[in-house]
Amino acid sequence: MSAPAPAPEERSPPPWAPLLLALGVLLLATAARHERLVLTALATLVLLPSLWRLLTRKWRPGDVLRGLGMGFITSHVPLLLGAFSTWARPECRIHLCLDGVIAGVPYVPWAGLLGTLLYWAWAPPPPPPAEWPPPPPRA
Repeated sequence: MSAPAPAPEERSPPPWAPLLLALGVLLLATAARHERLVLTALATLVLLPSLWRLLTRKWRPGDVLRGLGMGFITSHVPLLLGAFSTWARPECRIHLCLDGVIAGVPYVPWAGLLGTLLYWAWAPPPPPPAEWPPPPPRA
């Protein structure tokens, strides 16, 4: 009997050179107080590893539905944050003031999209489906 072969590595490493370059640009732009360059470098630092993970992910059945479910759940976060922002006012403790909830409405689709992408990019893939045991022999 021989030892089982080691499982191949599921994740490949992200592209480190562009990430380090984006980090250097972020540091220089922060020192120079150049806002657009800071935002661009920060978005690159977030999006590049996420995109790399999406492209190299081992997709299994159910991943799309789970990601859409996570997007549905995270789309409610701006509404909840808006509702919680009105708790400091005494008149809103008894009755819900809708101005905070309505303020979060424009961010609902973006929060849903972000939740879906982050789930697909960083959640571990589900385990492979278990195989059914063979049926018992008939006598």
